[in-house]
Amino acid sequence: MALFLSEEDVRELFPMKQALECIEASFVAQHAGAAVNRARERIFQPGFSLHYMAAAMADEHLAGMKIYTITSGAARFLLLLFDVETGDLLAVIEADHLGRIRTGAASGVATQYLARPDSSRVGLIGAGRQARTQLEAVAAVRKIQTVRVFARDQAHRVEFCKEMAGQLKFPVEPAASAE
Repeated sequence: MALFLSEEDVRELFPMKQALECIEASFVAQHAGAAVNRARERIFQPGFSLHYMAAAMADEHLAGMKIYTITSGAARFLLLLFDVETGDLLAVIEADHLGRIRTGAASGVATQYLARPDSSRVGLIGAGRQARTQLEAVAAVRKIQTVRVFARDQAHRVEFCKEMAGQLKFPVEPAASAE
């Protein structure tokens, strides 16, 4: 019987620190030829789209496929995880937050290796679905002192800054423009 993990389970069981380690390991494995990452494919129908992508890591004996639908502005995400030796379905995972934390962790790994070691200020454009994990990941790899955030909707921008300052315990301030 495959394991089922809900969005709540993913939030509880997969912290950013672990996501950063996993993403870095997957980049290293992909560079070494021990991992495969297929580009996203899409099917469009009137009022509906289906998106899917797959990956495998030979050394971990795992393969997975993320699949999601978008209808009338609603998106639903699932990840199917398989054992490559037996073909068994290991898990079905609700993957909205998983996708966000993965994307944030990729930015964190990039920051770790590409940003100056003494970088302490962040400029963030956007305060949407991905912004929280992007900022959380960068803060996990650098000692951040201040963040400036621009988003088109002023009320959303201000609320995002208040929420993230409380969560991350450093100043997160709204900016009047992207500049």
